[in-house]
Amino acid sequence: MPQTPEPESYTLPPAAPFTNHGRTKAAWVLMWGVCLGFLVTGLGLVLSETTLTIIGVVLAVGSVVVSLIMRGMGLGQPAAVAVQQNDRDWYSA
Repeated sequence: MPQTPEPESYTLPPAAPFTNHGRTKAAWVLMWGVCLGFLVTGLGLVLSETTLTIIGVVLAVGSVVVSLIMRGMGLGQPAAVAVQQNDRDWYSA
């Protein structure tokens, strides 16, 4: 004799996920700064110029620092808010 499953009652999460997919001003500064830093570093390595290599590394590390500062100023992805969950997730079986 087949058993009928008990109906499940699911609730939606308390908030929708962010819709910017990480495309923030802080992320763009990080991406372009690191790309430029690695380009300058690679050029310095190919040309055997220590000064150019150091400038490229400083650019890459500096862009990480600037991006973190921009995120702290609110120009980046907001931190996820911890929500108290019940004993089951809303999407679990």
